[in-house]
Amino acid sequence: MLDLQKRVLAFCRAERLFKPAERVVVAVSGGADSLALLHILRELQGDLQIALHAATLDHGLRGAQGAEDAAFVAQVAAAWQIPCTVGSADVPRLAATWRLGIEAAARRARYAFLQQCAAQIGATCIATAHQRDDQAETVLLHLIRGSGLAGLRGILPSSERDGMRIVRPLLTIGRDELLAYLTALGVTPRDDPSNSDMQFARNKVRHAIMPLLREINPSVTLSLARMAETLREDYAALMASLPPFVPPSIQRDAFLRLLPAQQRLWLRAAVQHIAPGRELSFERVEAALRFVRGLRTAGGVQLGGGIWLRADQARLRVQREG
Repeated sequence: MLDLQKRVLAFCRAERLFKPAERVVVAVSGGADSLALLHILRELQGDLQIALHAATLDHGLRGAQGAEDAAFVAQVAAAWQIPCTVGSADVPRLAATWRLGIEAAARRARYAFLQQCAAQIGATCIATAHQRDDQAETVLLHLIRGSGLAGLRGILPSSERDGMRIVRPLLTIGRDELLAYLTALGVTPRDDPSNSDMQFARNKVRHAIMPLLREINPSVTLSLARMAETLREDYAALMASLPPFVPPSIQRDAFLRLLPAQQRLWLRAAVQHIAPGRELSFERVEAALRFVRGLRTAGGVQLGGGIWLRADQARLRVQREG
């Protein structure tokens, strides 16, 4: 247990995930990963100089079981002397309102709840329990979808969402290690049946594809996680080679002088500046490049999600519609 805590502490310090004396909202579902995260941060809060606040959301997807999970988290947090906020949402209704799938709507509702909780208690950071197996699965999912370099970086140690820092202290820790950690504590996590539902792409990767890949390479999870880390550093080096894109505008001549890989990276980075977390498809990027290179008169091309690339002979600008 102490060894695992030391590894998490070293990662937090290396990535500068936390600031001294800040309040941190810890997202806890009741599953093994998030319970382990809560306890590990509880043991490290003196070293990290942070104050913890647990937050759990009943998504309204599993009836009484979802409410029981939330109550369980509140009980564990109380036993560990950590304040806790419990929330609820009607994700099926929200999915219909937002015209999103259940998975996407649940994620949106969850982050809205976490950010609201953070605002109420004056927290400046949200910690989530994404771990090394999640990282490997995410890299594979992005690869299957034809992601660019930005997507193949996988889950980042730290990112920003609507002005709030999101940190992931467990990215170097495996799922089995977290289960063993909880077993040593004598804590039995809650089981979410949706984690076995094969209609979701991530579960197909987790339960069908990853076992096959382990037959080829037993260390495939670690290999994919290390690849993501390497590509994160490569991406940062490439970003350093780009001209400024804040605000996301550039002279057309300067853009055309960039290498094709830099042009693609500039477009993706400009979109990320406007809509953090939004990924451009290969087709959208290539359509935008064809538009810019063949430009005769001022015009625009859709990049998706209400975002446009507008251009004339002098300048390109990525902006929201209207």
